[in-house]
Amino acid sequence: MQIKPNDPIFNGTDVIRFDRHEIYTEEMMDLNMELISDPSLKEYTNILYGLFDGYLYNRLLESTNPKIKKLINLINQKLK
Repeated sequence: MQIKPNDPIFNGTDVIRFDRHEIYTEEMMDLNMELISDPSLKEYTNILYGLFDGYLYNRLLESTNPKIKKLINLINQKLK
């Protein structure tokens, strides 16, 4: 199952809550920090920080950035 914007998993909200301590690997932590540091992704900075608190915002799923898509896919695999 691939999470998409407006997926029923969002339950009418714009966020999925998850346990980052359970889900995140070292690779995911490094990738998230790399994305936060990327000046071209400034519009997503707060949303990317939200991942550290276990908030996956619907808006992040709309990004076309391949590294963001990779991180979302990694999270998606763990949420199954």
